[in-house]
Amino acid sequence: MKILVVHRQKTIVSQIKSVLSNCNPVVLHTESGLDGLLTSRIEHFDLIICGTDLPVVTGFELVRSVRTNSVNRNTPVIFLSDEVDEKTQHLGNALGVAAMLVMTEVDNRLAGIVSDQVRPEPDKKWNDLLSNSRLN
Repeated sequence: MKILVVHRQKTIVSQIKSVLSNCNPVVLHTESGLDGLLTSRIEHFDLIICGTDLPVVTGFELVRSVRTNSVNRNTPVIFLSDEVDEKTQHLGNALGVAAMLVMTEVDNRLAGIVSDQVRPEPDKKWNDLLSNSRLN
């Protein structure tokens, strides 16, 4: 599983890696919304986890741009926020995010949301290798 985490706190990234360690994820981390946006435009991910309050480009702007012009337009997104109020919930729903978590809920709810929402695409290169090895 390949995950893009866009968050300015490295402790949050470590916490996400720890919670999802059973999935053996490949986690790419960027600290600013702009770096996350540029990365998500050129590389496919199985999941994007981002904070709502990011430097340069907010999480809302990042997801809006990803949904309109990116190889990740259908990739599930999970928002992390200090608090999820009505306005944040409304914006997240309008952008089609898979879930919105308060930072304190990462340990308790993240693994369950990921297992429900994320279906990693099969690596088509492996299919070729398996077919060729069976023929030999």
